[in-house]
Amino acid sequence: MKRLLLLATALLGWGVAYGHNIVTYHDTEVEATEAYINGNDFQKDLLLYADMLGDTHPYFAKSKHRATLDRRVSKLYRECGKLSDVAEFRILLTKLATSLNDGHTAIYNLAPSNTIFPVRFTIDGNNPIVVDLCSEELGHLLGKEVRSINGKSPKQILKQARELLSADNDVNFENLATEYLMLTNFWTMLGMSSQELHLTFADNSSTTVNAIDRYWQELKIVQLQQQQSNRVTAPRRVLFDYQIFDKEGVCYLQFNQFADRVTHPQMKQLARFDEFMSQMMADIEAKEINTLVVDLQYNSGGNSALGNVLLSWLKPFGEIEQYSADVRISELMLERYPYYKEFTYDGKPLELGRVYSAPTFDQNRKVQSNSNISQDSTYHVLNLDPERIFKGEVIFIQGKDTFSSATLLLTTARDNGIGKIVGEPSGGRPSHYGDILFCILPNTTTTVTVSHKHFIRPNRAKVECEYLLPDVDIDTNNPDKDLVWEWIVAHTTKQNTETKRVEKEDDSYLWDTIYTPSMNQ
Repeated sequence: MKRLLLLATALLGWGVAYGHNIVTYHDTEVEATEAYINGNDFQKDLLLYADMLGDTHPYFAKSKHRATLDRRVSKLYRECGKLSDVAEFRILLTKLATSLNDGHTAIYNLAPSNTIFPVRFTIDGNNPIVVDLCSEELGHLLGKEVRSINGKSPKQILKQARELLSADNDVNFENLATEYLMLTNFWTMLGMSSQELHLTFADNSSTTVNAIDRYWQELKIVQLQQQQSNRVTAPRRVLFDYQIFDKEGVCYLQFNQFADRVTHPQMKQLARFDEFMSQMMADIEAKEINTLVVDLQYNSGGNSALGNVLLSWLKPFGEIEQYSADVRISELMLERYPYYKEFTYDGKPLELGRVYSAPTFDQNRKVQSNSNISQDSTYHVLNLDPERIFKGEVIFIQGKDTFSSATLLLTTARDNGIGKIVGEPSGGRPSHYGDILFCILPNTTTTVTVSHKHFIRPNRAKVECEYLLPDVDIDTNNPDKDLVWEWIVAHTTKQNTETKRVEKEDDSYLWDTIYTPSMNQ
């Protein structure tokens, strides 16, 4: 169910986790204007939001982009004058945010709710939408192709939803829509009933699904991937975990979140990822494992420093060509990262609104260079021992949920010739906006997020790519088979067979050379 639990408990949970960093946004210049003073609450917060977005997001550092934003806000200001409902206002702001194609810049406009529709739809490009998960009572709907919902075609509904969900690309959007369409509040945003869904199917049957006052944790659910829990690559409720398959010569690492005790020091029960990697690599060495599988299909990101730890075991870290990152300086950004005020560029203080190269200033990307892992260290420890670099084959598994820092890791590996990627196109853009800032608009108490960095992949010739495509396309959600693991086993078996055959041929060649002298001798 991937992100199901996250959404079912309310989208504002992310903001709450960072509650101590959420500030109420103000700007004295904006608040002194006639438009602000004479406006209603919606118009006032529109002006503040546009000011925050225009001053903070890297896209609007270019004057022509900022001018386009200002013209659009002038039209929206008049629309806000006619509004009477905060939900409508937040939808208006959402459409402004989603136009950036930035999954990190969003409006949090869904109030917590205990109600949910006990049915989920698979959304996958041009393929038919089918019911792929539901409560046990609705099990007869599994696998049915949906022709209409509440009298509208899925195509119409998704077109409307595209304006309401901030996403990096279409894969990311489809992935989000799969989960959001279970939330009753989202159907309200779509202008439809939040109490029932009228479904019509391709076989001309129809049914009505009522909202329920329960959480998914309390439901008995069924889904098309009924054997998923028996799969090697089935999702586990862990941040990271590994398993050794001696027969196949494979170490399988499931890496589900870029988070550990270093990134969350208040959670002492969490493991350190650098310590975990050191132990795993020691196990790999002891058992002479020749293939490392890194499964990132369920990983939606986190702190990218964990990706550097992993990469330092796969290639000498000093030889890895890294992402570059541009950071935009703003009042909101300086409030979150006050130490930037101490930096200078060409001997001058950093200018508000200007974009700088982030690695020049960003203290958060520091790592320790020694090999001793201190339990109390506030930085991750990289592997700097060239003798311990993994010498075998690396296979990465990528899925539609792979996003943000997970996409960053895989793109760095791709652009540095590390390993092979199998699975599906990524949900995140290889070059993307990120490092979000939270703030609250004062007049409507609307919580918003905005990116203030642009992460640029090492291979600048492919900066504009929307997706990171796998080397081998494999369906990770096949209802009958664990196709990814089957491919890995077949691939490693073939590799081992070829290696043994080459070694045998080489031995024969040496034998003949030694005991059968050539004519030149």
